[in-house]
Amino acid sequence: MPRPRVEFPTPGKRLRGDRWQVFWRAGSRVYGLSIGPVSEADAEGARLEVALALRTGRWPEWAAGAAAVQRYLAEHGAADAGDLLGPYEASLRAEVSGGWANTAMGHLRELQEFAGGDLAAVTARQAQAFLDHVRRTPGPFLVGRGPRSVGTRNRALAAGARFFKWAVRTGRLHANPFQGIKTVRESDVGEIVHLTAPERDAVLAAADREPDGLAVWLALYAGLRRSELARCTWADVSLDRGRLTVPKAKTGRRRAVPLASALAERLSAVPESRRAGRIVPWPTDFGQWSWRAERLLRRLQAACPNLPGGALRWNVFRHTFGSLLAQAGVSLDKVSAWMGNSPAVCRRHYAAFVPRGRRDEDIDRM
Repeated sequence: MPRPRVEFPTPGKRLRGDRWQVFWRAGSRVYGLSIGPVSEADAEGARLEVALALRTGRWPEWAAGAAAVQRYLAEHGAADAGDLLGPYEASLRAEVSGGWANTAMGHLRELQEFAGGDLAAVTARQAQAFLDHVRRTPGPFLVGRGPRSVGTRNRALAAGARFFKWAVRTGRLHANPFQGIKTVRESDVGEIVHLTAPERDAVLAAADREPDGLAVWLALYAGLRRSELARCTWADVSLDRGRLTVPKAKTGRRRAVPLASALAERLSAVPESRRAGRIVPWPTDFGQWSWRAERLLRRLQAACPNLPGGALRWNVFRHTFGSLLAQAGVSLDKVSAWMGNSPAVCRRHYAAFVPRGRRDEDIDRM
């Protein structure tokens, strides 16, 4: 059931003699502010300031002490824009999954702190600065780790854009500062990061000492995304056929990945009695499994402090898988099918790894 729209007075302006006045109606009363003998453009600017103040409860200095404003606030109260997150969270959780709601609210609370506690005062420039801040700094639960990923930045953008769109639609705010800001692709922010053979060996050795270390093997040798790791079960593995089926990928399509010999040996080493349910023992709740995944990365980073970029991310394992396939001369179309990416993305990421003797003219031109 849609939430009722919150209605705020819409001010108008009128010329009385040589003086402009901004007025608005609330209930049965009309409130007016005398602007003075100014130009019509200045009077329109004042009207817009009053319109914003009626929605946010923050009045400009020139109007805050006026008798009409004080009377309006005493009789109708001020809109508390600082309490927007409460009603928004209730609306959000009624529409989306609990995992996405937790993620979105985390980004919004971080934005509120970044903006000094005043979400209604966030401008387009501040919104962009916040997204840059997300990319440069660790998250609140990732103390000691490096900057967050492009995907995290894009999720923060989606959370902010959705919130302000709701606030505008319900009449609580007047503009969406995230409107027009575009998502960023990983390829837009520099070269991909992958592991060399010695780095790969060190990470796998450290992973074997962890109870959920199989996640690293699956990411490195099957190219599984973090969300795919959380859903992968032993029923999806066929050791006899040497295949791993990814039942629910990011694209929504199933895909099959051949099992590398090293991964097949590692999976075969797991006792038969333990080959049931999910391969990686992460809780199913989004907030829990994502935290477990990040904790595993931190432990691996502590065990292998000299890895590229100063911090591990799950996409480093996935890029290592793609680069290994390309170096082995596997067709980039096959790489695309096995990784669940578009052919264009795979060519952009991995064409440089294809041995020159196996390149075609199209790859060289790229």
